[in-house]
Amino acid sequence: MRRTMSLLVTVVLVVGCSSGGSGPAAGASSSGSSGGAASSANVGVPAGGGGLSAGQRASGAKVRIVNAYAPLNGDPGPIDVYAAPLASPGDTPLLSVPYGTASAFFDPTVSDAAGDMSLSFYWGGTTGNGSQLASQDETLKGGEVITFILTTGDTTQDSGRRFAEIQPFFQQSSGGTFAQTTPAPGKALLVVDSNGFDQVLPAAANSTWYFSTGNGCTKTVGDDANSLTAAGPGGTGTYQLDPGSYTGSIHAYASDATDLPTCDNSPLIGNIAVKAIADRTVVLLIYGPKDGDFRTLFIPLDN
Repeated sequence: MRRTMSLLVTVVLVVGCSSGGSGPAAGASSSGSSGGAASSANVGVPAGGGGLSAGQRASGAKVRIVNAYAPLNGDPGPIDVYAAPLASPGDTPLLSVPYGTASAFFDPTVSDAAGDMSLSFYWGGTTGNGSQLASQDETLKGGEVITFILTTGDTTQDSGRRFAEIQPFFQQSSGGTFAQTTPAPGKALLVVDSNGFDQVLPAAANSTWYFSTGNGCTKTVGDDANSLTAAGPGGTGTYQLDPGSYTGSIHAYASDATDLPTCDNSPLIGNIAVKAIADRTVVLLIYGPKDGDFRTLFIPLDN
């Protein structure tokens, strides 16, 4: 959910919708500085070749998986990834991604000359009809670099776990992109992403989150002097920054507040280490397994 607060003679809160998506041991942190997702040059099929259907071929693309999924009926765990629309009992996953980490980049393979890719995602150790958390289909031309972030969805399976939500983030060789937004020459783009975390929080609708790099709330791309777009919970905020290092923070305000936030209150999440890199896009993911356990993961979108 994208929330923008504007001042138009009187204060008006405008709510609309927006859509969202490194090394194998990318770190995460709780209620503080963000973990880093290290770059990886591993673009082959993961060792063992498990999870590959007969006839699969190289795609020329690179993808990776970020596991920020909480089932809500227990502790988070690994997600198994298959290069097929469905996984049956006895199938071997292509890879398994621990909670709070990003996989290495790998070739997802395609099933035909048209470049049709299918990935399916399962709670670790499960397969079969009714157990799939999510699936993702793409038609690849080769050369794509995609990060798929899995978070908690809004629908419950028969197992008691939630289905997952997938966000694809695309990167291009000329610079990172998110939706139709690109950094201006010499600038950096930061996407603060809390999609799916609203499903974990029991009272998400009661508060609105704003991002700050110090000296008040930071405005998103498209904000003007009289508007301020929120970063969650359950949404994204896209910020254009000068290159450099920042200490970021997330500030919560009541969702029915009528004044523009100033981010001078105590942060909900503080001391987030942010590195803005010229001509590149990075994602600051806010996630967690339960209410009160706030974690961050810093994900550059390049390889």
